[in-house]
Order: sequence, then structure tokens, then C-alpha cells
Amino acid sequence: MFAVRRQLVLIVAISSLALLAACQDGASSDSGPGTGGKDFRWQPLYGDGTNDTSDIIAKVGDVKITSRDLELYLDELPSAQQNRFQGADGERLLLKRMIENALMVQGAVAKKLYNDPDVARTFISERRNTLSSAMINYGLLRDMKPTEDEAREYFTNHRGTYRQLGIVNARHIETLTKKDAQEAYARLSEGGRGNDWITVMKELSVNRETADLKGSVGWFNQGGGIPTVPNSAKFTSAAYSLEFGLNAPFRVVDRWHVVEILNRENERPMTFNEARGQVETEMLPAWQNGVIRDYYRSARKTYPVEMMGRFAPGQGLSVDELFARAMAVADPMQKIDLLNLVYSDYPESDRADDALFMAANVALEQWSDVKVAERYLRLLLEDYPDSDLAADAQFLKDNLYNPDVMNPQTMEDLRK
Repeated sequence: MFAVRRQLVLIVAISSLALLAACQDGASSDSGPGTGGKDFRWQPLYGDGTNDTSDIIAKVGDVKITSRDLELYLDELPSAQQNRFQGADGERLLLKRMIENALMVQGAVAKKLYNDPDVARTFISERRNTLSSAMINYGLLRDMKPTEDEAREYFTNHRGTYRQLGIVNARHIETLTKKDAQEAYARLSEGGRGNDWITVMKELSVNRETADLKGSVGWFNQGGGIPTVPNSAKFTSAAYSLEFGLNAPFRVVDRWHVVEILNRENERPMTFNEARGQVETEMLPAWQNGVIRDYYRSARKTYPVEMMGRFAPGQGLSVDELFARAMAVADPMQKIDLLNLVYSDYPESDRADDALFMAANVALEQWSDVKVAERYLRLLLEDYPDSDLAADAQFLKDNLYNPDVMNPQTMEDLRK
């Protein structure tokens, strides 16, 4: 569940990245407004940059296309298009597309279109977005997953949401008329020779699929689906609460059913092992966001950020004006963004800890997102341990998962 998807959802094709990287490497002082000039290099055009020893299947000028290139090019295509290029004929069509693509690229290089400002801008934008995505998906998240302790902590904090639904095991006789259903029920209730379940079912049930299973509809929960039963959601809703054993006929849409409840397992809390898959799926987005946010925080120390000109501290809105603006906006996402600006751009101000505390409250009140709130409170306690809000932040953080404290509005409400 925690594995990062193998293929990035990138803004550009891999070939564009290879072209772009070569373009950057080959820049010279007389390259003009673009990034290329006489030393512009556009190879490799295909592949993934690794050593390719597969056979060469085509040449287009100086471009060599290998079997491995063909495989990778096919893999780059959207899955809906890949079926068009299967088999010998499909591969030939795909190779033809690659050749046409190589002809276009060589023509563009001959015309030095890489020096066109619009083209250069596209290169720069694609490189920026590609490398940013690569850092997130490969640099930060690849092979990264929450620890066992983190998963168990998440499960413990959200234990009330993980419950095993009650299920019942039953068999039925399905008829088209109330009369046949009543006959089936009467005979089964009476018992004796010729009134056993199998005999009555074979004579009166119209559902041949369940008849082949001796009338079994298997295990189901309330409102669940059963492939072999028409209008099964309505059937399971009605049958779920029936008494153990044989029950009187009831109608579902245009059919009548006589149901015998064979076994029942009541609803109960799930164990961690039972809920693990669901826990991993539900905690992953917030966990990954935490990894990314932690990187931003540490990266600012590695790559110091300095705002200059009209964006320098003291220019434009003051920290108090920015904080007031954040508090005035109604949209929670915009409010969070502005509070983040207060914290990131004015970390030494007396509003930075206020911004973190308010961001935590917005996350709780507007989104009911405990994990996001917890991150802001942790930042406040780590970065501003002497803050006047530290005690309140610690108290709130300690009670975020308290089942008796639901959606606190203020610290006073929380302490009641």
C-alpha cells in the first residue's frame, strides 16, 4: 500500500527531459536568447539515459533507435493508446511514429528553434516541473513508508472508525408469488418426508443459480451485494435482521423469499491486523504531505531563502497586517496559506507562533484534519518553546485524539 507508484505523473515526456538536459549542458556564451547555440546537443532523444546494449532497429540521421527505446516509448504512452501498438504490425506503426518524431526534432535543431524565447521558456518550465516532481516522487517518497509504530499509532488514535461489520450466513428459496413462498414456508415448518430443504427448494425456487448452491447466498452484511440474488442490496437489508433459523416469507420488489439464517457474526471493533490495509490507505496522503513539508523546512536551512525588493521583510504588508489579513479571509485554504506566510517569511516576529496556533485551529475547525493540526502544533512547540501559547498548544496536541474532545472551538471549550 505504501509503495510509491513506479511511473511519475509528469508534465512532460521523458524525451523532452533528455533534450532539455542536453540543451542546458551544451549552452555556450554565444547561444543567443535561448539555451543552445553552436554546442547545442539534443541526444539522447529516446531511452532512459542508462547504458543500452539492445539491438539497433532504425537510424534517422545521427539518431539511433534501439529495441529498448521502442519498449520505453510504448511505456510512455497513455495506457488507453498502448493496445494500438501491440504485435508486429503495432510495433512497426510505433517505430514509424518515433521516426517521424526524430525527423521533427532534427529539423527543429537545424532551424535553431531552441533559441526562440517561447521554446526556451517551455524548456525551462518543463525542466522545473519535471525535476520538482522527481524530487517529490523519487527524492522524497520512493521506498518511503510509515513505520509499524506510526501505523499502529494512527490506528489507536482512530480506533473508533475501524469496525468489522456484522455479517450473516443464510440460504433462501426464491419464488415469483406469495402463494408459493407461503407453501415453501409451511412445508419447511412442518418438516417430515418430502418437506426437507433440498426437496422444497428444488420444487419451488426460481433462482437456479442459488439452487445449484443448495439455496446458499453466502455471507453478507446489511445492504451488501450478492451477485446471485436480484435486487440484492434490498434483499440483504431485509434479511440481515432476521432471527436465527427459518423466517416467514417477505417480498423484495417482484420476488418473494423464504430465508433461513444459518450463522451470524455481530459487529465488533477490528484488530490492527484486520484494519491495516485501510489504515495504510487512509494515513498515507497526510503522511506523505508531512514528509514533503519537513523537507521544505529543512531545505530552507540548506538553501537559505532571502526575500528581496518589494517582497523583502518590511515591504508591502507588515507582519501584523498580513496576520490581520489571514484572520479576515473566509476561505480556509487561503487563510492557511496566509498564516504560513507569516510563519515562513517572518519567523522571528511575535506573530509567527500565533500563526502556527491559528493554522492548527483552522485545520481542526474547517477540515477536522487532526494530522495537519498536529503538525502545526508540533512546529510551534519545537520552534517557539518559550511562546505564551506553548502550554495551550501542548494541551491541545495531547488531546487531539481524545474521544471525549470533539472539534474543539476554543481552549476554554476544550478544557470543559
